[in-house]
Amino acid sequence: MMNRFPMIITLLLALCSFPLNACGNDSEDALTGVVRKIVTELEASPGQRVAGELLFMPVELADFYTERDYHPAWKIDTPSGREQARTFLAELQTINDEGLCAGDYHLGYFKTLYSDISIHPDSEVFSPLRWRGWDDVLLTDALMHYLRHLIEGRVPPENVQEGWNLRKKQVELVDMISEALDEERMAEVLRKLQPENPGYRQLLSSLAWYRELTEKGGWPKIPPGPLLYPDEPDPRLPLLRIRLLLSKDLQELPLNDPPKMLRRDVEALKRFQRRHGLKADGVLGEQTLEALNVSSAVRLRQIELNLERWRWLPQRLGQRYLLVNIADFSVSVVMDGKSVMTIPAVVGNSFRKTPVFSALMRYIEFAPYWTVPETILYEDKLPEIRLDPGYLERNHFELIEDDVALDPYEIDWQGISEEAGNFPALLRQKPGPWNALGRVKFMFPNEHAVYLHDTPARHLFWRQQRSFSSGCIRVQYPLKLAEFLLEEQGWDREVIREAMQGEEPVRVNLARQLPVHVLYWTAWVDEEGLLHFRDDVYGRDIDLDLALRRELSTCSISSVALVAPKEPPAKGDE
Repeated sequence: MMNRFPMIITLLLALCSFPLNACGNDSEDALTGVVRKIVTELEASPGQRVAGELLFMPVELADFYTERDYHPAWKIDTPSGREQARTFLAELQTINDEGLCAGDYHLGYFKTLYSDISIHPDSEVFSPLRWRGWDDVLLTDALMHYLRHLIEGRVPPENVQEGWNLRKKQVELVDMISEALDEERMAEVLRKLQPENPGYRQLLSSLAWYRELTEKGGWPKIPPGPLLYPDEPDPRLPLLRIRLLLSKDLQELPLNDPPKMLRRDVEALKRFQRRHGLKADGVLGEQTLEALNVSSAVRLRQIELNLERWRWLPQRLGQRYLLVNIADFSVSVVMDGKSVMTIPAVVGNSFRKTPVFSALMRYIEFAPYWTVPETILYEDKLPEIRLDPGYLERNHFELIEDDVALDPYEIDWQGISEEAGNFPALLRQKPGPWNALGRVKFMFPNEHAVYLHDTPARHLFWRQQRSFSSGCIRVQYPLKLAEFLLEEQGWDREVIREAMQGEEPVRVNLARQLPVHVLYWTAWVDEEGLLHFRDDVYGRDIDLDLALRRELSTCSISSVALVAPKEPPAKGDE
């Protein structure tokens, strides 16, 4: 396929050698007239095809050419103009390696149409001038579509991630195209719009291997069987070793080893388990077997979907920030591109999902009250109070109205309902070891009322899948996180511990506010170069996959079925 690329350029530029000086200055007005005719016909009928090609951005294309009074955008009659076309077409040749689809940018047209249709200088239909007009419009449509995908992603994030607010720096598409073509800076424009984040580049490096592996049939499926421990024999071991070799967890395939779990088998299995968020015990159990038998096609699609998520993000997330990966149930402190601390977390359950968003952490509150949110107030607390108003005192709740505590026994709770919206007062839980927020909360004000906090439910951190909260993010080591955040302000461990044990709230504003990015990654590469996969706990991979399939695209997307979220745990009580 690659050896046809010089022919594309040759055929494209050969149009300039036809009679009538189709590419010369004398005919620029004529070419402008052709472009005008094509574009005005598009304005009248946006669904119209150009040279058999359905345009991806007909409205934007019409606006672009109207603004430039229909003058052609591509100067392929000059050496420098030809270089811009050559640079762009060369980029399209490798576009599949970026997790995008070459068919979305008319590459098939540029590869085949010139050689499939004869061009006759005296033909009114296929005249060189008309071909130049078609080429100009299709090249511009392809460039416009590609730049939009680099700037915004193939699917706008807000279409699949409610509440998305991580905005890139505003980029004007027309300005970018003018810079690429009129200022003849195509290579520079394409380079600066590519995602620069190391996380994107590292994940991209895994794409080619998984594509090749999938095209060759993927890895073998391992049949069910009993738990397999170290040093135990099992007839499935040859298949297990091949499976671990193909995912690069086992470095080489032993030829004459006995059919029992040797040390290197155990280490390879532990590596696989760590990469998939499983307990790294080196035992082949039900969960590990299930992860091993997820096909390479599904893993490939996960990589592609997470590359799309990277394209939604700004080029830089900050020099110093907090990263919450919902699907990994973790909170990481990142400095200068490296994670310096990672803390296990509990995130929202499937009924009250933790949203994806970004905000600035502004303050920490020790010994906080917990003000019960409205959803939890009516769905969780009101039924308990109706059964027994004493529930409030036993669990250290108080009803506050105008700074005065109300007596719950004097309220007609049967007349209170969500439909009426008539809860009689603010319901809050007093500071203490019983408090749902634990001893400290980390506040980054946002429209979702989501924040990080401690928790008295410490046992949940022993679970591998930790989606139990009502949307907020519980951290396993709040003291450690508070130490990091307040180190520059002179707070040591003992001062922090004393504040956490207090009976009244203490608010500490951060001298240096910290960006917090709450994201959803089901595939990523860590700093050691290990490719990780996680379960799609909220079904967001499936949502994104469906959104991409609905997009106008010439991509041939495989019909691989992604793994649906597992049965959710019971509702958490935040």
